Amino acid sequence: MPRTPHRFLFALLLGLAQACGETPSPAPETPSADAAPPPNVLIFLVDTLRADHLGCYGYEKDTSPNIDAFAKEGTLYEFAWAAASSTSPSHGSIFTSTYPRVHGVWNRTLDQKGEPIFPRLADKAETMAESFQNAGYATVAITDGGNVTESRGFAQGFDHFDSGFSGVRNRVTTAKAWLEKRNEEQPFFMFLHTYQVHTPYIPESEFVEKFADPDYQGKYRTAWEGALEFSEKNQVKNAIRVIQQRFYKKHHPKEGEGAPDSEDLNFLISLYDAEIGLTDAVFGDLVAWMKEQELWENTVILVTSDHGEEFWEHGQYGHHQVYDHTLHVPFLVRTPNGVGGLRRPDNIELLDLMPSLLELCGIPIPNSVMGRALNFQSALPPQEDTQNVIGETNWPEEQMAFRTGKNKAMLFPNSNRRPEAYLLETDPGEHKNRVGTPTGQAFLKQVIETLETWRKLCADTRAEYGLAPAIRNIRQLSPERLAELQALGYVEW
Repeated sequence: MPRTPHRFLFALLLGLAQACGETPSPAPETPSADAAPPPNVLIFLVDTLRADHLGCYGYEKDTSPNIDAFAKEGTLYEFAWAAASSTSPSHGSIFTSTYPRVHGVWNRTLDQKGEPIFPRLADKAETMAESFQNAGYATVAITDGGNVTESRGFAQGFDHFDSGFSGVRNRVTTAKAWLEKRNEEQPFFMFLHTYQVHTPYIPESEFVEKFADPDYQGKYRTAWEGALEFSEKNQVKNAIRVIQQRFYKKHHPKEGEGAPDSEDLNFLISLYDAEIGLTDAVFGDLVAWMKEQELWENTVILVTSDHGEEFWEHGQYGHHQVYDHTLHVPFLVRTPNGVGGLRRPDNIELLDLMPSLLELCGIPIPNSVMGRALNFQSALPPQEDTQNVIGETNWPEEQMAFRTGKNKAMLFPNSNRRPEAYLLETDPGEHKNRVGTPTGQAFLKQVIETLETWRKLCADTRAEYGLAPAIRNIRQLSPERLAELQALGYVEW
């Protein structure tokens, strides 16, 4: 059966695009097959990394010299958006190119009795790893545990799946060991994931000294020093509970109390930046090693994240909302013999990652895919941006974000919160809600109508391809898995 693309932006959103004075651009043509051997593929995903804290995205601090240098060798997408603001649903969308309400793999949700349940990717889902595996690739995932585990169904299609909460140095060392032992006659697809930038922040002293105010001696410095000493003396398997709650959580303002004092907040952000600096240094070592091992020339390397982080810009800390601080992620890709130094200003989604890599490698794209294939090697300027993007979260309340061009709306279906609408070109920080203006009301009306069609499309796609997730409640978890989820803050006793 020929592949029928499910991208709603073409036919289903034609009315919205026309209302904004835009015309959808045609789908990209499939490039002709290349005579060169199949390229290797490596995805380096830094969990919880917001784009605007990298130098190549305009950050004033030198957090990412190695990633910045990497960006000059390929293409940087300035506006890449996650499908969700938390780990499991975002990874589910990356691995299947379907929206969270299609694959259903939320970090957690509640059953009708109010009991936590932990969805698992449907066995019928055709994952990116399975597509590479079916094409003859050796497939390997090296992940940092948490919610990127086999129990969530994310091991589908991987010949080797190594998951453990270990930090970026360990994960990259493990990846190198696998690459050294691989069959060199077989192309590989590697997914390399780290939680290093996720809370709790325990960066090494040399990176803290680079970014933090040396005169600050407040509560977050005390918390970091205690956390660092504790982690150096103890075998910590689950840092988010053991360290975050012991050293950091007591210092955070309570819900509704606003942000910490500016000096405290600046130091906390500097710890986040220091974690980025550490991760960047390890990434630089990986790039140098791949060049030494002659793996660089024929490997597609893509650097991204699953979501970002909020520092009370909109009243909360973490990644529980769908403002741009949590949905805007880095997206940088280098292809063999590709053009370097390209910057693309058009909106793209993490849903586009899977079909783009498959098409680049000449691998058939599953019919269930909802993303579009991007031409990573295109140097042509984009046409007027008509890409429509949706981001979601389900916890602790349902939130939806919809953007087209530079217009964005936010909806809160199950709460009394007022809808929000922003013109991002003049209000990138999302502070001036336009929902009370005539143009804001007209845009919101179009968005609500469009989302009704989109929800039906999601339901039909789930039913057509059997993508309803497997559901496990808290009593079905092993003691080890339950302890890990509790330690990561996903289960409350």
